[in-house]
Amino acid sequence: MFGKHFYNKNIRNIVVLFGTVFNDITIKRVKANGTTDKHFKVPIAYGPAQKYLTMVNQRLTEPDVLSTGSGIDTQAKERIGISLPRMSFEITQMNYDPTRKLQSTKRIKKVKDNDSSKLISMYTPVPYNFDIEFSVMVKNSDDGTQILEQILPYFTPEFQVTMNEMSTMGVKRDVPIVFTGMTTEDTYEGDLLTRRALIHTLQFTVQGHIYGPTKDQGVVKEVDVNAGANFLIADDVNIDVKPNPLTADANDDYGYTTTIT
Repeated sequence: MFGKHFYNKNIRNIVVLFGTVFNDITIKRVKANGTTDKHFKVPIAYGPAQKYLTMVNQRLTEPDVLSTGSGIDTQAKERIGISLPRMSFEITQMNYDPTRKLQSTKRIKKVKDNDSSKLISMYTPVPYNFDIEFSVMVKNSDDGTQILEQILPYFTPEFQVTMNEMSTMGVKRDVPIVFTGMTTEDTYEGDLLTRRALIHTLQFTVQGHIYGPTKDQGVVKEVDVNAGANFLIADDVNIDVKPNPLTADANDDYGYTTTIT
């Protein structure tokens, strides 16, 4: 039953949309005299926060090749896996949203790009809520507050982003990203070798849609109706409607010729 392959990249586009919203967060570190010491963009990636926290404490060993008079001497050199601050996010749940459901049999139609005599159509998309866990991992508390203050004022509690939701059909939609809560965890406790990580976990819900397959269909160029006799009309009536001119395509500006016999 589900044998026809199609891929509209709807879920992938939700991931790209969410990451794009937060990909310009910056941190500024200021010296005691008020001048800027560092100003840099905070990296963001898709994946669970625990994965990156493991990499923070992981020390990678790589060979350090030195040239000596007697030949080549190889020494081991340690480097840290990744550094903080860093942001990550992942989809934790996908739930059908019945409150946003529209008529299932309604079709979206568009003139085919390479053939104006045909249409492509698809049924109304299915509304889904994407629960996303967004993690802000920092070493210094001031870095964390800088990041949060660049995010939280925009969510009251939702922030709308215009998304090219279905490019093949020319569908654009304002997608709400709803902020639902935040928790904070400090992993300062531990041995002296463990690096500190202050983690702010923000919960969001993206109200998106998932589209079904598209289908090619021809353009209707004539409607012919035989209306039976009733109390207003004594005889049978035939109503014929055609575009004017008959050679008009789906994206042309045309009228109709109606013939009643």
